[in-house]
Amino acid sequence: MATNRSNALPPQWGNLIENLNATDDNCGNPFFQQAISRLESLWKERVTNQNDKASGVLLSALGQALTVYSTTESVTKAFVHLLPEVLRVSQSPFGFLAEVRYSAPNKPYLYSHAVTDIYKPGFGLYDIVTDLQFHNLDTLNGAIMTGRRPVLTNDPPNDPRSGGLPFGHTGLEAYLGLPFLVDDDLVGATSLGDRSGGYSEREVELLAPLCEIGGLIIATHRNR
Repeated sequence: MATNRSNALPPQWGNLIENLNATDDNCGNPFFQQAISRLESLWKERVTNQNDKASGVLLSALGQALTVYSTTESVTKAFVHLLPEVLRVSQSPFGFLAEVRYSAPNKPYLYSHAVTDIYKPGFGLYDIVTDLQFHNLDTLNGAIMTGRRPVLTNDPPNDPRSGGLPFGHTGLEAYLGLPFLVDDDLVGATSLGDRSGGYSEREVELLAPLCEIGGLIIATHRNR
């Protein structure tokens, strides 16, 4: 059945979907299968029907991230592979992809699997570090977890949700944070900064597939 469905997709996508469906270790994982199904549906909806090139770039990157996860069973490796394309398609110079974990009941924090190394002089899209943690809920990052909805501001210093910047951070002119929800369970988030001209609902809509597939990668890992 995977072959019939993928015939409606470009050849490289047909091969990608078939290879993902044939992945032995994850083929019985319902979240992994849901991710593949959503990837197909989103491609047909956004690229085939709407000819949205930016969505095509993002969905291709999400497909590759699923492939990385299927061969490594590492959320970190999948997100490190994915982050540069997320930054590129959103026109953001820096950001992170994180998992929501808990230090205690009702005390969530963000465990960053992939984050731009903003402290490196002249950092670029591929300067990525891992294993950073964000515990402060009284920040823009924290507002993703407490509000469980998009956090968008083009005036971070004066936003009441902002709790300041980490020591050594050079500043923040625009911010977009998005939650990853799977069956209403907050499992992860992305945070992006300093897009030229700021962020809008256009970026929220563009990155919706990231929230879906990114969340399902985390859910797949937790459901091994």
